Amino acid sequence: MKLSGMLLLLFCGGGTGFYLSRQIRSQIRIWSVLIALLEDCMIYIRYQHLPLPELFALLKEKQAYQNLDFLQKLSFTPELSPETLWNQALEGTRVPPQAREILRNLGAELGRTDLQGQLAVLTLCRTQMQNALEHCRTDCEQKSKLYQALGWLGGAAMAVLFL
Repeated sequence: MKLSGMLLLLFCGGGTGFYLSRQIRSQIRIWSVLIALLEDCMIYIRYQHLPLPELFALLKEKQAYQNLDFLQKLSFTPELSPETLWNQALEGTRVPPQAREILRNLGAELGRTDLQGQLAVLTLCRTQMQNALEHCRTDCEQKSKLYQALGWLGGAAMAVLFL
C-alpha cells in the first residue's frame, strides 16, 4: 500500500512536468497559426481586394483557424468601428499576451489605409510574430526539459518525504 502511494506521488510529479512542457509547446502552435492567419490576410487583401467583413468571414470558415477564439467572436456591424469590434473580440482570448498586443495594433490600423498601407501593417505584424515565435522556440527548448525533470524530481522528493 505504501509503495503504491509513493509511486502515485512520483507519477503525479512526472505528469505535472509533462503537462507544463506541453503547455509551452502549445504556445509554439498558437504563434504558427497566427502567422499563417496574417499571411492569408495579406494574400486575400493583395489579390482579391476583400473588405474586412468579407475577409474575416472567409477566414472564420477555414478549418485551420477554428481554434482561434477571437476570430470566431469577430462579427462586423455598422454601428461599431472595426477597431472596437477587434478589441472586443480579443478580450479574454487564449492567445499569448504579446500576440494579443500585436493583434490590437493590427486591429487599430487594418482598414484605415489603402492597400499598400494595410499590407505594410500586416508585414510588420508578421515580422513581430515571427520574432516572438523564434523566442518562444528557444524558450521551449530550455524550459521543456527543465519542467519534465523538475516534475520527476518533485514527485521523487514527495515520495521520499512520505517514506
